[in-house]
Amino acid sequence: MIDGEPHSETRETRMLHEAGVAAVSAETRAPEAQRPGKETGPVMRAGIKLVETAFRSNARDPEADVFDPSNFRQVKNSWWLDRLLPGSVTRYFLAAFITCTVAWLIGLTLRLTTLGFENVGHETWEFIKERQWQLQPLLLLVHFVCLRLFKGIYSRNFDRAFTHLDVRQSELDGYKRWFLGNRVNFMAIGLALPFVTWELVNFATAADFYETTFGAASPYLQKIDTTARNAEAWFLLLLWIFEWLMYGYYCYLMISGAMVVRAILKNHDFNDPVDLVLTERQYRPLFNVTAQAGSLVFFFGLIHAGYMFYTKSSWTDGAGLILLVVLLSTAFGMTWSAVRGELKGQVFGAIEELEKSYRQSREKLGTMKDVPGIEDDIQRIQVQLKMQLALQQLDYLQTKYESLGRKEFLGLVFKMLAPVGSVLARVIRWGSLLAAIGLGGAAAISGGADKQPQLPTVQEAPAQPGVNAP
Repeated sequence: MIDGEPHSETRETRMLHEAGVAAVSAETRAPEAQRPGKETGPVMRAGIKLVETAFRSNARDPEADVFDPSNFRQVKNSWWLDRLLPGSVTRYFLAAFITCTVAWLIGLTLRLTTLGFENVGHETWEFIKERQWQLQPLLLLVHFVCLRLFKGIYSRNFDRAFTHLDVRQSELDGYKRWFLGNRVNFMAIGLALPFVTWELVNFATAADFYETTFGAASPYLQKIDTTARNAEAWFLLLLWIFEWLMYGYYCYLMISGAMVVRAILKNHDFNDPVDLVLTERQYRPLFNVTAQAGSLVFFFGLIHAGYMFYTKSSWTDGAGLILLVVLLSTAFGMTWSAVRGELKGQVFGAIEELEKSYRQSREKLGTMKDVPGIEDDIQRIQVQLKMQLALQQLDYLQTKYESLGRKEFLGLVFKMLAPVGSVLARVIRWGSLLAAIGLGGAAAISGGADKQPQLPTVQEAPAQPGVNAP
């Protein structure tokens, strides 16, 4: 129809216009991430996650962290070596570093003096390559670290350990004075004396002293008289004696600390009833000091074992490590037996009362007659509930008492692994940062390569039924 043609052209034009507007509006509403050239790929998302992980805050508990700076501050005590060293953390580490460096320089000077200062550069390089002198300053620094940490955790946790006991602060101060008094010097020397004696005997009589100390393949052995002890050997002996004295101090703190805990528990009780003590594990602070000492023993043992395998030291170093572990286990066992002994009487007394209540309720239930009425039923239910409650309390007390110390022992093991876990956490933290930087660079390169010019698309209108093609 001629009249319908203008109408059909107008309708077709309108439909084409609406289709174009819809396409443009859809493109405008599209999110920025879906547009070509601005897509956030999986590489970039992984990089962002790693950056967040690397810079995430890592809050630490000062009481649980053995290496917290507060444990390095000086606490008043009679140990002569600690009193000679500075009190602040920064000056203490500075003094320890200077001492270790000076010891190494003294060893080098004695080596050059023995060789007559001939070919100084070559002999200095040979001294640097000596395994004994590579690790001896590091081992001495580890001793300085453990020296202040052992004293720090025992002195600072002393009052917290007895928070739930009925002991006066004045009495605790008296125990602390006994614990850190002048006897610490004599006890440390006494505990180190067997190892010092062995070092002296081995130094004086061993024919293979130099081979054991520096290795049979060391070129230094070809330049000296191995049947006599020179100044460098005497200086090494002095360092070993100094380290054994610090070792005796560690042993004294662990054993005497357990003895103090045992003495206080024999004379004092917990403030709360035994069921509350077991439920809330109020005895746990008594094990915290031993657990933190376990962390130090593991840290010291790990470094010392590396020193032994690298330098092929004598068996005395291995014996010292074994004794340190034995003393740590002994200290934990003494604390565990003291806590069990303190609670044993109270637990057995509570169990006896519960058994008595159960027997009385059972006897009462047996004498009750089956009389119809709601009052009789209520009374019977009350007696049965009392019996069930007594049985549950019996089982609960026995289970808690038998499991006493298991979680603390596991905590000791985990705290021993804490230094390694802390190092691994830092490695993972910085590894995540490096991986994030690498992935970010890869994403930037790949993003630049993906930015190619896009050809405009021609939008075609759908064919309409009833419209003739030209």
